[in-house]
Amino acid sequence: MPTLNEYLGSIISSLNTARVMADIQTVKVAQDYAKHELLQHFSVPRMKIDDVEITIPVAIESADQVLEEPVDIINNKQFNSDTYALVARSVGRDSLPREVSSKVRSVISRYTRQLETDVNQLRSNQPIKQYAASLNEELQDVFEATKLDYNREKAANSNLASELANLANHEVTAALGKTRLGDMNVIAEAHLLKEQDADKILQIKLKVSEDSMEWQKMELDGEITSKLLPE
Repeated sequence: MPTLNEYLGSIISSLNTARVMADIQTVKVAQDYAKHELLQHFSVPRMKIDDVEITIPVAIESADQVLEEPVDIINNKQFNSDTYALVARSVGRDSLPREVSSKVRSVISRYTRQLETDVNQLRSNQPIKQYAASLNEELQDVFEATKLDYNREKAANSNLASELANLANHEVTAALGKTRLGDMNVIAEAHLLKEQDADKILQIKLKVSEDSMEWQKMELDGEITSKLLPE
């Protein structure tokens, strides 16, 4: 699904492209007028868009939470400790053997640092899903490599990736501080909008006015320069 800014931007871009196509056609008409014995004395027709008003129906599918302040979870030992305890419980153990424990703690610490970097870079909790999936996958590799003896039935019934995501989401959300709505994913296709409840559909009224630019040549100290200025 497109985001709202992508969808509205594509509409405005399409209007701009329409104007470009119209100007190209105007140039062709001007060339034909110049060649005609009588039409060369006529003014060349050219369309100019004053205002375009569009009503756009969309339904908001989801909206990202965007952070206004950096998130600090690297130094939060409790977060790493809680994650370690969750991993141990997922394989039916209260603690892991020393060799395995050391590797697991190292992996958790590394992923926690990367999670903080990604969350702060994107200013949202969007990276959590990938964090949980990748961490779960590497932990399974550690268990296999160290030939860890653990409760297979318990591990089989554990959805570790989902539990890691829930824990991280809780911790990150608690550390977020102020948040605001970020990109909104919208449903714009007509056949999909028909499936939405009427109270979930927004009517966006968009008014676009033309503000043309033109190249102007100016002479300064004997040098001719061109600048793009408002028409």
